[in-house]
Amino acid sequence: MNMKIVKKGSTEAEVRIAGMLQLHKFKVTKEKTAFGEIPVLVPEKKVTLPLTEAMKVANQLDLPVRCASGLVFPSGKFARDFALK
Repeated sequence: MNMKIVKKGSTEAEVRIAGMLQLHKFKVTKEKTAFGEIPVLVPEKKVTLPLTEAMKVANQLDLPVRCASGLVFPSGKFARDFALK
């Protein structure tokens, strides 16, 4: 988990939407799960983030990403891996 981003509270990532490469800001929010609270990246602007791009951002930044399709985790990780203690 990338604690620098969690402490800072936001980050930027390049996202390809409708064929155009765009720079979007993501803010860190906390969501409750069965394992406790986990940090989740949410786009600051209301954009429809494609699932494939959400997966790329999650893998790049090593944090879960919330998109219209649901919550996306980095490859090989689950909610218990991000539980804040």
